[in-house]
Amino acid sequence: MNTDYVLRMANQIADALGINPDQEQAVRDLADHLNRFWEPRMRGALLTLAATPDGAARLSPLVCRAVAALRPPP
Repeated sequence: MNTDYVLRMANQIADALGINPDQEQAVRDLADHLNRFWEPRMRGALLTLAATPDGAARLSPLVCRAVAALRPPP
């Protein structure tokens, strides 16, 4: 899985959902979107990326907060 692609996609979705003034709702919406529409390999790549200091630094703060609510891949 191309981690640059996963990183770019997650950050773009976070940018779109992050305009919600209720940031807690934005985090829930992002986690819901990733759980519902991303295939398990993509979620797994995002979880792996977020677990590394370099990867987490490249993710938006909204993505970092939403990662905690992601379902682990089967």
